[in-house]
Amino acid sequence: MRVNLLEREPSSAAWLARAPRALPMLALALATAAAGAHIAAARSTELAAWTTAQRTAAEARAAPVRRLRSEVSHLERSVIEGERLRATGPKLAAALAQLAADLPPASWLTSLELADDGTLRIAGRAPGFATVGEVLASLDRSQVFGAPRLLDAQRPAGAAALRFQIETR
Repeated sequence: MRVNLLEREPSSAAWLARAPRALPMLALALATAAAGAHIAAARSTELAAWTTAQRTAAEARAAPVRRLRSEVSHLERSVIEGERLRATGPKLAAALAQLAADLPPASWLTSLELADDGTLRIAGRAPGFATVGEVLASLDRSQVFGAPRLLDAQRPAGAAALRFQIETR
């Protein structure tokens, strides 16, 4: 004699008999999942908007700090430049006085730039190339400056005076 202790496999008819009870439960589970997905999407959109608002507010609060950092950096560079000029001030003042005294009368300077390595870049204007040559010669004769080097000399279109740049040490 054989005894089967396993449950009988349900027949398709038995499954169909339970289907009307299972369908509402399945519909409820799908509706709950859809509602959860909708709530998650809405929450995600809410969080994205909140994050954007917080980022914008933080950037607005950070803007004055960035400006202050920039100003502090500029002031620190100015202090360093001031200390460097204070150390070389009398010597530099004497050199600039000599440069002004030796400058040909028809020429004028538009900028002076002293680099960290001691190179002096001189920019100016002159009525002609001969006057630029006189500026170079006066710098060359000077005991204060090293050998001058002409970087650029050209007459802009429609301009009455030449623009020149000279570098010396």
